[in-house]
Amino acid sequence: MNTKKPSGQGNMEYALILLLIAVAAIMIMQITGVSVESVFCRVAGGLGAKNCGSSTICQDDFTDLSGSLVKSGTWTVSNGQLCNSGGGGMVYNKCSMGNGSLPTNDYTASLNVANLTAGNGYGIYFHATDTGSGINGYAFQYDPGLGGFVIRKWVNGSEIFNPVLAVAYVSNYNWYSQPHNLTVKVVGNTFIGYVDGQQVLTGTDPNNTYPSGGSAIRTWDSTNLCVDQFTLSPNSP
Repeated sequence: MNTKKPSGQGNMEYALILLLIAVAAIMIMQITGVSVESVFCRVAGGLGAKNCGSSTICQDDFTDLSGSLVKSGTWTVSNGQLCNSGGGGMVYNKCSMGNGSLPTNDYTASLNVANLTAGNGYGIYFHATDTGSGINGYAFQYDPGLGGFVIRKWVNGSEIFNPVLAVAYVSNYNWYSQPHNLTVKVVGNTFIGYVDGQQVLTGTDPNNTYPSGGSAIRTWDSTNLCVDQFTLSPNSP
């Protein structure tokens, strides 16, 4: 008795298996915040393709906490916002901090529609890594406690106050209960900070201490903060 399957049936089964694997891979990338388009562009670029487009590397719309790793503080997700309940805290973006090296060390990281209602401020880490004893990297901070915007270096979880890499003091600024977009653009060892699309400061680390790394959110003191979205993208041409 001939039990050999027709070749057409076998090909269909293989195609179905490959389709299921592809769907599962896409779902995993979406859960962890990895951009499917970015992965496609990286593969295409490795094969010599050009002009794939300016895709988002990592994005978290905070529909849940699956794309975030809470390191300290109390954080919850509600109505598409990531919020802390007051006090200091830190949240890693899993896509940029937990999935190996990023496709580029020059990138733009943004906290979109960030609304501070109380406390001394919040910041976005960049070129950050977890040493096990604290975070190494830099932070661009929205800092009403200081009275301005500032970029500082972090070493083993400690903020370095001197030297400050960049600071811009502002007066008569409405710090609270106003949603803002906080963005830092990394170009080598030069860091450019923006608030609502307007450049507010530029800093440089002459030692280029941390040439690579991911991104995270920090708050301190009695801060109450909600954020709608995190994105990390290649720099615009």
